[in-house]
Amino acid sequence: MDKVFFLFLFFLIALRICFAQQGNPILIDTAKKFNISKHGYFFEDKKLNLSIDSIVKYKEAGKLIPLTPGKVFSKGYTQSYYWIAFDIENTLNQSVHLMFKEQSSSINQLQLFKADQQGKVYPLGLTGDHFPFKQRPYRNRSFIYPMVLSPHEKSTFYLWADKRGQNMYMPMSIGRDVDIIQAEIPQHTLFGFYTGIFVFAVIFNLLLFASLRDNIHLYYAIYIFCTLIFILEEEGLAFQWFYPNLPGLQDYMRLMMASLSCGLLIQVMQLFVNQNSTNSKLYRFTNYYKRFCWAMFIIPVFMFFKSFILLEKTVFYINNLLALLTVIIIIICVIERIRAGYKLGWYYFIATVMLLFGVFNYVFNTLGLTNFNLLKPNGLVVGLTAEIIFLSFALTQRYNFLKKEKEILLEEKSRHQVDLADGIFNAQEDERTRLARDLHDDLGGTLSIIKLNITAFQHKVLKLAENERIFYDQTIDMIEKACADLREISHNLMPKNFEQFGLIETLNEHFKTLNHSGKIAFEFVFQVENPIDRGIEITIYRIVNELVNNIVRHSFASKATIQILSFTDRISIMAEDNGIGFNPDVDKKGLGIQNILSRVNYLNGKIQIDSNQNGTTTAIDIPLK
Repeated sequence: MDKVFFLFLFFLIALRICFAQQGNPILIDTAKKFNISKHGYFFEDKKLNLSIDSIVKYKEAGKLIPLTPGKVFSKGYTQSYYWIAFDIENTLNQSVHLMFKEQSSSINQLQLFKADQQGKVYPLGLTGDHFPFKQRPYRNRSFIYPMVLSPHEKSTFYLWADKRGQNMYMPMSIGRDVDIIQAEIPQHTLFGFYTGIFVFAVIFNLLLFASLRDNIHLYYAIYIFCTLIFILEEEGLAFQWFYPNLPGLQDYMRLMMASLSCGLLIQVMQLFVNQNSTNSKLYRFTNYYKRFCWAMFIIPVFMFFKSFILLEKTVFYINNLLALLTVIIIIICVIERIRAGYKLGWYYFIATVMLLFGVFNYVFNTLGLTNFNLLKPNGLVVGLTAEIIFLSFALTQRYNFLKKEKEILLEEKSRHQVDLADGIFNAQEDERTRLARDLHDDLGGTLSIIKLNITAFQHKVLKLAENERIFYDQTIDMIEKACADLREISHNLMPKNFEQFGLIETLNEHFKTLNHSGKIAFEFVFQVENPIDRGIEITIYRIVNELVNNIVRHSFASKATIQILSFTDRISIMAEDNGIGFNPDVDKKGLGIQNILSRVNYLNGKIQIDSNQNGTTTAIDIPLK
């Protein structure tokens, strides 16, 4: 009795399963869209040998598994064929024009079959990425099949899908043809908007690279381009727009762009945060990792010509791992640089965190671990867009940061150069002072003693022969000339009592001496109301002295005027003579002119020389601040 009961119970359960698979059709009424997940079934063909007749029998026998209501059909990475079955019943008194849409980004092969109530099966077209784009039943980025149902018609549809070597993720829907087509318009508009952002970012960074010659903008432009191609691949738009007659390329392009983007993103990070071997313990690792990502770019190139399922599976999992690992590595490296005091790294950190959520959402969906999108159209697109927008802004901040840093370095360099020049000029003045003192005290004293010793024999000169007296007189003249030259050299090196009397009094005495013994009449005009820094005074003295020496030696002038005027913010020096003049462009390499120019530059001054056959005028302005 118990056996009969269990047999009867088993029969009821089997009958319920068969009834469920045979009697739960999608009822077509006046609605615009209809849900498949509540009515459909699936079967995994692991042996890759089932035909449409076999799957029809499996459905009649109740061997198909119900779809999960409200969930997108997703099984993660697969090496199997999949069959989807669903019943449709037109409840209207008129024919309806519907469309079945499978919206995944990539499918190797896809075929829809229709079975009528008499069991006759009609194939509705074979399509997929392994066929030219023009072979699609309806030319769209998604896989769309037109469906026509007669009044009160009941039919069963079977979908065969080959996504081996990929993620089995298949969003499916049925709707009226007009509504399905209209629903594509905002999607294309949305991706047109995102594509515009990416293209603008590429052009913007290429222009920055052309103007700044900073390699980070070139690498970042290539990275944005690769991610754009990847996104368009994910949505089936790249195949539709760029290479509709190259079936099969889509799968490998997606893998190539993914690995290339990971390596480029590491490269951009290294340049942005200035990561190098001296400031980062992770630099060597990130370099090896970056090269590994770029090496992974090459494998799909060979797979396009010859591939096998194990290699495709390996590359599939490696690329998903690289996507996660790249973002994590970047965050760790950026945190390391932030902790080292590189505050600009915060911009890159925020941009990468935005990308992190999108990458995790995409990878988990791809691996079949999750079955939802955080944002529309998907988390990856939004994450990449947010990262690109924010990082483009961060690059402008980086430019401002580097500009300020460069200005600081230039200011420090300028200050260092000024300090160095101060040191050189101070050392020169100290050496001049020491040399003047040594010449005056030692050599001058020696020459004076020699002269005294020789003149001590003056009473014996009368006894000398005529030629010997001439030699004696010449020797005395030479000694006196040596003493005079020594006094002049010593005075030029460091004027006597300069530190006590200052610039104006020293020059006054110097011009009195020149007017008393020289052929040129010098006029000295001055107006100095405020005291001048002693360091500037001695430099001005050297400038005026060189100007006077040039007039005396080269001008053949009869008159000259030297003018020094002191104002609150500057000192004006002017030297005029009525000599023969000279060509400043030709004679500017002379030692005297060079000495004047170097000292004027040292004081951050400006010099202007106007010279012709009627004389020369030299005007010098020296700022006091």
